[in-house]
Amino acid sequence: MAVVYYNNQNPSGNPVVEQNLKLLYVCKAETIIPTAMHAHENHLELQYISGGKADIRIGGHVYHVQKGDVVIYNAGVLHDECPDLKCGMSFYNCAVKKFHAPRLPENIFLSHDVKPVLHTEKMSGVVETIFRELFEQISQKKFCSAEICHHLLNALLVILSNQIPHEKIIRRDKFDASFRKCKEFIDEHFAENISVVQMSEIANMSVSGFSHHFKKIFGLSPGQYLIRLKIGMAQKLLIGTDKSITEIGMELGYDNVSHFNNQFKKFVGASPQNYRKLWVGNEQFKNLNHIYNEVMNG
Repeated sequence: MAVVYYNNQNPSGNPVVEQNLKLLYVCKAETIIPTAMHAHENHLELQYISGGKADIRIGGHVYHVQKGDVVIYNAGVLHDECPDLKCGMSFYNCAVKKFHAPRLPENIFLSHDVKPVLHTEKMSGVVETIFRELFEQISQKKFCSAEICHHLLNALLVILSNQIPHEKIIRRDKFDASFRKCKEFIDEHFAENISVVQMSEIANMSVSGFSHHFKKIFGLSPGQYLIRLKIGMAQKLLIGTDKSITEIGMELGYDNVSHFNNQFKKFVGASPQNYRKLWVGNEQFKNLNHIYNEVMNG
């Protein structure tokens, strides 16, 4: 259903290849399984929707995506993905490190006032071909794949930057400094089982007022948002580390593994163990820490 290939190669030193940009991994998937709230702290991720539909939540906005759309996940930006239950969603994605755009921080492709969904339209065939070739180069371990992927990736980034229309975000809901401080506190301390009372006190609001305002802006109650953060981090740890299911549950503030398993399965539709095997496969599953650390820190 889903296959992730990590790239542990670097360009060999050919003088025409710019050395800094690094392709971390490429994924090809077809799924109806949702991915809960999470962020990629140290890299940029690009996703091409090759079929189906999904609702993707990024920065408090929900975007309806379909075939031909490219979704940009800037480093550090929380997001989740809910494929359509009837037709699912098929996609390619790739992770990029050490990307620099003019006047923007590292691994930020689009500024905060630009919609993170790009409609490729007439360029969709070219964009899909590049994603597919990136996947085939890495998965088949072709000769000189690192150099080829580097050039393909540069071509993709230039096309997305200059040949695909960018739309501005129209922001209707604004929140003050206290509410922003509370949101940042939740995002940083979600594993500590903080209560809605604590959240509302930080926001300097009543519990009912805070809950109403939070849902109006983010489309989720504070409790729902908190659970999505936990499940999202669990999915991230299941795919990126060798930690046991019990260790992951404890790290996220669950009293026992049974409660963690039940809440995870209720949201995702699969147990943590089956989710891990489904996304990374039996071979990579046995060696996740080594692969992940080699790629991310290499």
